[in-house]
Amino acid sequence: MSKFEDYIDVIKSEAPVKFEEMKENIKLKNFLKKKEAEEIMEEVEEERKVKVWVIILAVIGVIAIGCLVGYLFYRYKKKPDYLDDFDSDFDDDDEFFEDEE
Repeated sequence: MSKFEDYIDVIKSEAPVKFEEMKENIKLKNFLKKKEAEEIMEEVEEERKVKVWVIILAVIGVIAIGCLVGYLFYRYKKKPDYLDDFDSDFDDDDEFFEDEE
């Protein structure tokens, strides 16, 4: 029984030291987990900022393209017929010269 009692005495004497080591290891692991979590959160926040800028630029691009299409449609459908006005000016002159003769 003396071996068993000696073993128990060794465990009792080493237990507080082992307990403190385990406690420090747990604190270190928690600290490292918090650091990793903070780094991940910073990366996520940075990616979010980039996504916001991409969305803003995409909206501006869509608006610009819509304005361009509207302008081109307006120019195509509503372009003035300058040649028709030019030809009609000469028609008025022909009538003027016919009256004089």
